[in-house]
Order: sequence, then C-alpha cells, then structure tokens
Amino acid sequence: MKNNHNLLEIPNINSKDAKLKELIYDIDDSLFNKDNYSKEKCEHLCICSGGTTSSCAKNDFTTLDLRKNYSNIHLDKESNLVTIGGGVIMGDLINYLQKHNRSFPIGLSKLPGAGYILTGGVSPLSRAYGLAIDNIESIKGFLGNGTFIYLKKNKLNPEQQLIWEAIKGAGAFFSIITEIELKTFQSNPIKIIEGFVNLDELSEIVQLSEAFPENISLQWIYAQKIYIYVFAELKNNLEDKRTEESLMLLDKFPTLEKKIYENFNKINFFPKELKLYELNANNHSEVISLLGEDLKNDIPIFMKCLNEIMDNKPNNSCYVASQQLGCKTKKLNHGSSFFIHRKSTWKPWIYASWNKNDLQEKEIALDWIYKSWRNLKRFYPNIHLAQLHNHLNSHEEELTLAFGNRMNELKTLKNIFDPQGILPPL
Repeated sequence: MKNNHNLLEIPNINSKDAKLKELIYDIDDSLFNKDNYSKEKCEHLCICSGGTTSSCAKNDFTTLDLRKNYSNIHLDKESNLVTIGGGVIMGDLINYLQKHNRSFPIGLSKLPGAGYILTGGVSPLSRAYGLAIDNIESIKGFLGNGTFIYLKKNKLNPEQQLIWEAIKGAGAFFSIITEIELKTFQSNPIKIIEGFVNLDELSEIVQLSEAFPENISLQWIYAQKIYIYVFAELKNNLEDKRTEESLMLLDKFPTLEKKIYENFNKINFFPKELKLYELNANNHSEVISLLGEDLKNDIPIFMKCLNEIMDNKPNNSCYVASQQLGCKTKKLNHGSSFFIHRKSTWKPWIYASWNKNDLQEKEIALDWIYKSWRNLKRFYPNIHLAQLHNHLNSHEEELTLAFGNRMNELKTLKNIFDPQGILPPL
C-alpha cells in the first residue's frame, strides 16, 4: 500500500487534519490481512464514503477512500431502481436522478456519501417515503473477514436475513459496502416556508407540525437565532389542497416566507447568515444525534430546557437542530433493520465546535454537548448513530441507546464476520 498522507480532501476538518498511516482506494486481499492490524494498538480501518464524519480518518490509521473507485451511478429506466457505488456523494446522486425526473430522500446536506444511507438516512422526505435504508433493494460489498457478499431484498436465506437487517443501521461495524441498489421516486415541486422565529413561535410551530400530513415536515435550528424550514412536497390536486390547509396555519407568523422550488435538488437548507456549513479550517467539531417521540404536552418544558442549553453554549459555533420523522418511518419495515427506534418523531442533534489547537476549549465544548444531551434525554432518550464516536467517552452509551435489544446480535455478527477487528470497534 502506498502512503498518500495529503490526498484526503474532505469536508470534515477533524479527519482532514489527521496524519494518516495509509490511504487506499481499492479493496483487495491485502486489506483483510491480519498482519496489517494490531489489537494491542487498537488499530482498525477507517472508511470514507463522503467524508463528513470525524471518524473517516484518524492519526496513524489506514483509511479506505471509496469515492475514487466506487462512484458509479446507473438508473434502470424500466424498474426506476438506481445503483450507486459506496463512494457516491448524495448531491451527485440527486443531480443524476434529476436528469430523469426522479428523486431520493437525501438529508439536509448534499455532502455525505453512502454512509448517510447505511446509518438510517433521515430526510425531509422521510415521512412520505421512509428512511433511506427502507429503500434499499440490494447491496454488494465485503464482510470484515474478506468474504464478498451480494444480498437482494427478496432473495435472502435465514443467515443472510440477519446480515441484511444489521447492515441497515449498523453495517459499518462488520462490513464494507461498495454498491447499493435503491428505489427512486417521482420528482415533484417543493414548497418551503422558512424564516427566523422566536422561541414562543417555535413552540407553536412544533405543536402544529405534530399533526402535519406525511408530505410535510419541519426542520429547525437554534444557533445565534432560531430558523425554521417547513418542507412540503406537492403531488396532486387532492393532496395539495390538504397541504395548503395545513400550511395556512403558518400564515400568522409574519417573518416566514413562502418559496416554491422545481424539485428537491434546487433547495439549499439554512441561510448563509447562520454560517453553519461554511467550512472553517481552524475549527474541529463533533455532533451527537438523538431520537424521541412526539413532544405533545411537553413542548413548553422542552422549549425552556432548549433555551437554557443555548444560554450556556461555550461559543457561537455551537447549536441544536432537529428534523421531523414519523408517518412512513413509523410504519415501514418494523424489525427489518437495526434502526430500531421506529416510534421516533424527532431527530435532534447537538453540534459543538472549537479551535482545533485549543485543548481546553475542546474540553469545554464536549462538556457542553454531554450536559446538553443529559438535559434532553427526558424528551429524546435514544440515539441515531449517524456518526461513529469510538474515539469519545460516549461511544459505549451511544451504542446501547442506538441498538438496544439488538446489541447482542450485532456483537455476534462482529465476532463472526470481523474477527480481526479490522472495522470500527464496538
């Protein structure tokens, strides 16, 4: 393997700054050679599919970058199934699909790779079409012991069934996925109602949103100020009428603006004024994603808690945000994936950032994340493991809260299919 320490150009600054042991682009037999890994040193292979996670590269670790050699996209025009490589960026996927008037439920950012899909995949479209994992038809790749796998949704034997379920939500621990076949959907116009609101208005909008139909979802972010997106897919006359009735309830909020986009692909979430996704090469960051059910009567208490969290944030780069699930995500594929928290309505996340050279500021920022998490647990008791945190003290608890009663099955799969501990540890 050839050393390429400076070629991993990725969005996540933590990983971008890592001093890699090796960077490789292709899977071959040497990748699974036990001599390349040492349990005494806790070494394992980091996987980069999009590069938005702080775990895709680490000091003195090997990274497999799938973006170079596993980036093909192909749509079967008869079945409307799209096949993508494990290194395809979500923005590239919807750009490709838009040429064929098709769409797929990607998230708020176009930067993640296939890891977005395999860890669950929460989208503004999820309430209508399910999570990203709910739309997987087949996968190809390798288990951590080097065994090639090709799994097709409706052609699974009993052993394959458990592997299939675990890959959808927990595959990073025992597999490397190089190809995914996905359902696609008709691309439709999108109406967005967006703007800055105060805390009382957010409280009222959250209450309204918990009665939204499946084609409408709420996204909000509390940074220096609060910004919301109400996302509505426009499908047909009957549904559009019901959509308008729901959206009319938002007319009372004077700061909100309505915009219609030709399709999902045209939307860029969160305004530049928030300075959230402008990459700051001087900052490192971490994020923890939570899951919980309807807030209902707890909305006022939650808003008070949220305000206290934001009053105590250590710097202006820290924020709390949330996406809305529900409807189809609650109905689809119960038991058929390791995304077990199907009753969830909300996926909030806590984001903290600090000057990468300031260890004291890092400690303060991470402490704020953990305190905020503790305060939010009463509303959101579970975890969406959208990023791996085996380098943080919270890793074990996150695993338990993400996989619950399927944790023992995951450990068994890890022991069988990644006996050398090549992939990220449990």
